[in-house]
Amino acid sequence: MRGYTLLEILVVVALLALATSLVAPAGYRMITSWREAGEVDEVLQSISALPLRARAAGRELVLPDPTTQDLAIPDATHVELPDGWRLEMHSPLTVRANGACSDAAGILHTTRQLIDFRVAAPFCAVRRVAADGQ
Repeated sequence: MRGYTLLEILVVVALLALATSLVAPAGYRMITSWREAGEVDEVLQSISALPLRARAAGRELVLPDPTTQDLAIPDATHVELPDGWRLEMHSPLTVRANGACSDAAGILHTTRQLIDFRVAAPFCAVRRVAADGQ
């Protein structure tokens, strides 16, 4: 009768466990990175959607400059952030009631990275700024 011995099966199981323990952390980091990238895209899209919210509300919306105003004011809540994230505006983003935006710049602080972005007038086109400022 042919077959595998218990020792051969244990060696194969041990090798599979070792391979899994080497690959699992990288896989977890990759999944976490993908999840964060998706959340970053959602936040930037919600900034791009501010003109729709301003027109629907019929009033001007402002994401304030943290050096001049408290981020806890109601207008700062127009962009929902995941827990532990922070939005820091270098210059205030003003969205008029007709949906026109002012030029603005800011940094999105995630739990793992800082993302510089710019908002271009008049349509609130949000784009990331590369590390070298391009």
